[in-house]
Amino acid sequence: MKTWVANCVGSGIKPRPRAPDQELRGAISALWSRWVVEGDADGMLDFYGLQALVAREQLEAGEVLIRKRLRRASDGLSVPLQLQVIEADHLPLNLTRPAANRNVIRAGIEFDPLGQRVAYHLWRDHPGDSSLTFRANETVRVPAEFVLHIFEPLRAGQIRGVTGFAPVL
Repeated sequence: MKTWVANCVGSGIKPRPRAPDQELRGAISALWSRWVVEGDADGMLDFYGLQALVAREQLEAGEVLIRKRLRRASDGLSVPLQLQVIEADHLPLNLTRPAANRNVIRAGIEFDPLGQRVAYHLWRDHPGDSSLTFRANETVRVPAEFVLHIFEPLRAGQIRGVTGFAPVL
């Protein structure tokens, strides 16, 4: 798995500013360098570590979620945004029902009447940890604009990822 992740991610996404002003390019690069170490909402990895984690999760589970966490200016971050990598287990596969405003929830994903993703309904706590909390059956509705759902669609209409290990099972 380590070799696959290394080949997939390589050294990671490393932006190179193209601003015509060298001083501005330097400021952008310095801001990026500061954010790289602050960007993980869980405070465990830098941005490059998050990329490797996402690649591993997608390989293992077939899908992974990234939640954009907006922060207050008073939090003291270089950029008021952090990313939280969330296991696909947090997206309840069996949550399928009508939602408000003629929307429908399918496999934990809320769609509007046009079929556009409008929200993700995520377990507050990992379902495997449910015995340790009072919020075992609580989901939170997160607008789709704050969620990146990473998976490879293999067929038309597919809404969730499938692990490449499924045929082995």
